[in-house]
Amino acid sequence: MDTPYRPPRLATLCLIGGLAACSGAPSPVGPSGVTNASTGNTAHSNPFVRRAHGSMHYDAKKALIFVTNFASNAVEVYNPKINDPSPSATITDGIESPTGDCLDKKKTLYVVNENVNSIPEYKAGETTPFQTITTGLDTPAFCAIDGEGNLWVTNIGSANVTEYPKGSTSPSTIITDGITFPLGIAFDRQGDMYVSNRSGGSGTNVQVYPPGGTSPELTITDGITDPCGIAVDAKGTLYVTNLGDETVPEYESGQTSPYQTITEGLDYPAGASVDKKGNLFVSNYLGNTISEYAPGSITPSGNSISQDLSNPEGSAYSPPVLPKK
Repeated sequence: MDTPYRPPRLATLCLIGGLAACSGAPSPVGPSGVTNASTGNTAHSNPFVRRAHGSMHYDAKKALIFVTNFASNAVEVYNPKINDPSPSATITDGIESPTGDCLDKKKTLYVVNENVNSIPEYKAGETTPFQTITTGLDTPAFCAIDGEGNLWVTNIGSANVTEYPKGSTSPSTIITDGITFPLGIAFDRQGDMYVSNRSGGSGTNVQVYPPGGTSPELTITDGITDPCGIAVDAKGTLYVTNLGDETVPEYESGQTSPYQTITEGLDYPAGASVDKKGNLFVSNYLGNTISEYAPGSITPSGNSISQDLSNPEGSAYSPPVLPKK
């Protein structure tokens, strides 16, 4: 049975696309407490556990991956070059029900707190936010940075995508055309914006917007069944995580049909990120792991992250792959 990516406090959204298991009191976003029938793994049910281990600072000059852990209200910081490392830092200040995260060219970290409608911002190496966005958010899910350093956020509650100019805490642009149930968001090197819609029926797709455009120039549906996170590498390859179907189709730049699909090493794949070499990192929400895939491979590499993960949803690689100006 398909398990919906259920937004908190907005039970009416569960009617979109006829999503199942949406009755009853609102609960935290994500398939919390849901058992994967194929693996028997169960998601954590308590999203209010906080942990205090790890460093209060981290070395931002190193390659790092930032993982949002929904069940523990924490962002864990790992060295992705070490197989299954312990986190070098744990960020909890300002974090509550985190889903997506993203980084700008200065390695400023943005974390999407879905249940409380906030996005705290952290300077490189710091674990305490220097400012927090609260305006214009309505059950936000994921975020991305464009070539000018502007922040873009998907909002499930109001079915839109909001843009925040660099350094601003108020939105300047709101996109609604083509948006139905937005989750993942990413930019390619040319500045095209990709947004995944997990609506059910004809509203399930990935929309592609040209730089500066507010209407989609392309709609991808082939291979898109239960989309959540998305990532685009430096070559323009698009990756889409199909959450409940546990697949990650891959699309060559400009194409609308996948050239190959990942099925191995996945356990309710939610978020995705890439490094500059084209390695793909997938957050497995139920498996409590980050699976790594070498460029072009559909089989996970020997590298993985599982220590201290608790329902990981988003991941952001540093240094980030960002659009050209």
